[in-house]
Amino acid sequence: MSILISGEEFKDFKTNLFIAEEEKNLFWQLDGAHFQKPLTPLFSSYIAPAVSAGTLEAFEKLKLPVKQFRVKMAKGYYYQTVPLHDNVEERLKEHQEAMTSVFPRLMEIFNEYVEETILPFYERLDEYQKQNLTLQEAEQKVIELDNMYKRIWSIHFEVVMPRLSMGVAIEEVYGELLNTKNTAEVYDLLLGTMNKSLETDRELWKLSLLVKGSSVLTKIFNTTNAEQLQATLEEVEEGRKFLDSVQSFLDVYGYRTANSHEFADETWIENPFHALKVIKNYLEKDFDFEAELQEVISKREKKVGEALSKMPEGELKEQFKSLHEMALKMWGIDEDHHFYIDAMLPAKARPFLLNVGQTLVKHSVIEQKEDVVFLYLDELVEVLRNPKPSHDLIKERKEEHKYNESLTPAPFFGEPPEGPVDPIVERVFGSKTNEISEEMKSFSGYAGSQGKHTGTVKVVSGQHEFDKVKKGDILVCKTTTPPWTVLFNLAGAIVTDVGGILSHAATVAREYEVPCVIGTKVATSTLKDGDVITVDGTKGEVIIHEQN
Repeated sequence: MSILISGEEFKDFKTNLFIAEEEKNLFWQLDGAHFQKPLTPLFSSYIAPAVSAGTLEAFEKLKLPVKQFRVKMAKGYYYQTVPLHDNVEERLKEHQEAMTSVFPRLMEIFNEYVEETILPFYERLDEYQKQNLTLQEAEQKVIELDNMYKRIWSIHFEVVMPRLSMGVAIEEVYGELLNTKNTAEVYDLLLGTMNKSLETDRELWKLSLLVKGSSVLTKIFNTTNAEQLQATLEEVEEGRKFLDSVQSFLDVYGYRTANSHEFADETWIENPFHALKVIKNYLEKDFDFEAELQEVISKREKKVGEALSKMPEGELKEQFKSLHEMALKMWGIDEDHHFYIDAMLPAKARPFLLNVGQTLVKHSVIEQKEDVVFLYLDELVEVLRNPKPSHDLIKERKEEHKYNESLTPAPFFGEPPEGPVDPIVERVFGSKTNEISEEMKSFSGYAGSQGKHTGTVKVVSGQHEFDKVKKGDILVCKTTTPPWTVLFNLAGAIVTDVGGILSHAATVAREYEVPCVIGTKVATSTLKDGDVITVDGTKGEVIIHEQN
């Protein structure tokens, strides 16, 4: 691995990181599907260049019509522009040809990357966090992290985009065979495929069964608030054994936060409170994870049989059967890549960076190790090379970050391009512009998961509010990421501001058979806790009955 040692590589770092005034004539769109909050300076320093460079490399390898997702920041928020190749039709043919060899091996390709590249790097980070780093060692390692961020995010898009391309391909064939425009129903034929999110939820369910099977643990959970659970459990032997089981769970599945994309947030493995709070919520719902998963699989197999029986015999039907078989094998990659990359990469990097922060504390650069996240990468490298007090700068950055959190960011800069939206981009990010109907007291979005449910709204902005959601409530949020799946067992329905039919919220809602409407644009700004609404996930509509 090449380690950059000169100062030239960071000469124009901030110029390349922020959207300049003269660039606002391009169309820059806020990515609210993945980044709902302003990012800290250090995280934005890693993620924006990594996605820009990673997509450029991966999209060329996959021969996509899209050149890259070019990412820049504005007031701490993440924006991207999506330049296309001039020869879109030709590139699309090249991409489709490339997918013939990628589709059958996608999970194998990803697993090789996990074993040979990703996990070995995480092992190095684990070692780095334990070392008493010198300034020079810290500098080399933060630059190594920058290089690896770009490499791992190239892997991210190399494995994610083919799954999205599969979605487009199988929808088209399904629609043609059955002469239907409602091609999104094909995703019901892909439910029940095990993935790291379902696996995590299954292990949490097993922990909740341990509680239910013990009168001692049940009493503690029923009579103790979430904040005091750990301390209360530590007072009795059975509680201490249970905490050991929770720690074993966290050692495997604890590299996550509800936000996922950030260095500043406490991860589950740092504090069992987050898992204990979810287990406490699970006790409110009497369900059998294994039985419900098997029921989903049985329903899927029945729907597959029904769909195949309606399809005319011929080459196109055989093509669908082949696509469906490959799709089933690769479908879990959406949650798996998030587990190993989106969530685990920052979670593994965080303790290492806090160790770098501790090195800066020793040299009186910053007051506390957590302050390191308020330096941009070029500034971090500079103070590691030439340490000097940065207390005033950190104070200014903290105030700026707090101010950015109070903003409602512009949804885009520039003029939206005319013409159809790229089908892959639309399936993830959505593109509908929705307005609330005052006469009908309703609004619409994408039909993410079929079914209808009437219930009470709970607007959730992050994992600190997860315990607001009780059995049957309607989860309303900007978007969801895999750590939010712990709520899908409780929620009666889900409504999001952003996302398309292949966004995380829609994909997982279908797995849990929870009605879901995504990409409404207006849900969190229109609805409040206590409102009573009906979510029609089949039609993609939300009806407001009572507003609090």
